[in-house]
Amino acid sequence: MDCRENGETRFMYTKIPMFKEIILSSFSCEHCGARNNEVQFGGKLADYGCKYSLVVTDMDGMNRSVVKSENATIRIPEIDFEIPPQTQKGSIKTVEGYLLSTIEGISELQDERRKYSPQVAEQIDVFIGKMTNMREGRDFPFTLELTDPSGNSFIQNPNAPNPDIACIHEDYVRSIDDYAGMGYNLDEATLCANQDKTADVQRKEMATQQATTGKSMAMKTTKGE
Repeated sequence: MDCRENGETRFMYTKIPMFKEIILSSFSCEHCGARNNEVQFGGKLADYGCKYSLVVTDMDGMNRSVVKSENATIRIPEIDFEIPPQTQKGSIKTVEGYLLSTIEGISELQDERRKYSPQVAEQIDVFIGKMTNMREGRDFPFTLELTDPSGNSFIQNPNAPNPDIACIHEDYVRSIDDYAGMGYNLDEATLCANQDKTADVQRKEMATQQATTGKSMAMKTTKGE
């Protein structure tokens, strides 16, 4: 850390309901007060990439937990806002927490901008105002989009296992570009993307066979009765 002293890092395994096990790491330095938290997934990819689209309509929506891996992108299209992949470590926060950390992050250098780039500072003030209105519940509804080619991101469904009427979740087969964006070279990306396509076909065929078998067994049971 900046103080050159040793801090303490703690790790904890935890299971998020309806999602998976994750590793939470927490660093703190008693000398300078520096702290940070990170979510890790043991380097594993899920079977598919994932996309979530959450319509936030009230403060309950703001309190939903969001797990974001380092490969994920968060977007709020209403204000043309994006947190791109590879710019942050994995994290778990509420929707409000992501808005707050963004407001705090872009506010840090505003005093300097007002001295040297007043027009830029004014534009950023407008953006901060829009995001603050969202965070304080004065600008509902808005949409939070979460896309993660690694499949290691998640938006909490407070009504699970019932359907989530406010959030659309889709899984998708990763492309070569998806793998390249996660740091794979072209040969690795091409190989892995082709393997994913093959695995997807096999899973669908297996699901079809299981469904057909289930129907056959149900018909036999009905005839036996």
